[in-house]
Amino acid sequence: MFVSAKANKFFAAINFMNPVRFLGKCLTDPPAAWVSAKLVARLYYGQAYWKMYPTSPLRCRLDGGGELLLEPGHSFTQCLWPAVDNYEPDVRAALHHFLKPGATFVDCGSNIGYFSVLAGRLVGPDGRVFAIEANPVTFHLLERNLQLNGCGVALHCALVTEPGEVELFVPRQTGDVYSSTRRGGLVQGEDIEVYKVPGRSLDEVIASLKLDHVDLLKVDIEGAELDVLRSARRVLHELRPIVICEYGTNTWPAFDATVESLLALMDECNYSVGMFDAKRGIVTPVDNEFWNSSYANMILQPKAA
Repeated sequence: MFVSAKANKFFAAINFMNPVRFLGKCLTDPPAAWVSAKLVARLYYGQAYWKMYPTSPLRCRLDGGGELLLEPGHSFTQCLWPAVDNYEPDVRAALHHFLKPGATFVDCGSNIGYFSVLAGRLVGPDGRVFAIEANPVTFHLLERNLQLNGCGVALHCALVTEPGEVELFVPRQTGDVYSSTRRGGLVQGEDIEVYKVPGRSLDEVIASLKLDHVDLLKVDIEGAELDVLRSARRVLHELRPIVICEYGTNTWPAFDATVESLLALMDECNYSVGMFDAKRGIVTPVDNEFWNSSYANMILQPKAA
């Protein structure tokens, strides 16, 4: 998810941080003060590093283990840096909640591998991570990050309901975090790069990997999430994974995806729809406000037989 506007506000806020207020926070809330100090240090370190090495990736250590190589001109870096440990906190918390050592995780829309690397640390050497990315440029960055961490298998394809070669549209101004197999939604304007990429159903991908179980499935592909779920009926009916799935009013309409269609599919597959409360560490029911969100993450859980 592209959040450069939020990032710019954050940068402005910490550039003009009140030293007196920061010292007060050191006395009243040391953990929060430490987080703020780390963010500021990361920001200035990144600025200095990329000034000296404007075309080189920055090696970033993740909280809880693992590292990412962040390219200075890549759109995901704008989403992630410097607040690396605050990126999509509900998804991070859900991974920590659901993934155990030895588990199998499938990351649909892995981008450069942020969640795949985190998952690799959680499932450990006996677990398995499969990271799927459609954008060919970003796929190489994903492979590099998985190799750096010694975890995960990268697969290059778009996830679609009808297998075959498809077009992937990438708006040049906002970058590959908006990569989509449909125009519209967040893919707007004429300055769009088009790639031809292989399209596969998720059922076919999982079958080709000969997986007999999937513990957690993450689906975040800018509007095509419902198509992915439709292409994974065998996985949902037989393997019964828990699913973290992005929903958004900014992206789903481009694929003619509706809440009603999602709920019908979940009824067919005997799944419940909720959202993860990161503070309490539990799944809670969704409400009407949830369905009006530009971006939100659902937790889809198999119901008891």
